[in-house]
Amino acid sequence: MERMTDLLHTAARMVVETRHGSPSMICRRLRQEHGVRVTFATAQHLLEQMHEVGIVGPHRGSLAREILMDVESAAQALMDRHGGDWSSWRAISAA
Repeated sequence: MERMTDLLHTAARMVVETRHGSPSMICRRLRQEHGVRVTFATAQHLLEQMHEVGIVGPHRGSLAREILMDVESAAQALMDRHGGDWSSWRAISAA
């Protein structure tokens, strides 16, 4: 469970920073930047979790999801939903 929360944390940061919410982008950037391989289905699941808290819009077929929150709002939404300290995420993103 904690590993999935870590993946959600990292994927959400990437999505909000790049303003691009697609499973392929998440798979590619997690592999390139963090050495973590996730399946397309896992990336879709991460986007669904982001959708549940309002970070991204609904699935739109082959189009990337709309990004609905800024860094601060997304960090607060994730903290409210999953608990923990997301302040380091906000600090990294603000740099």
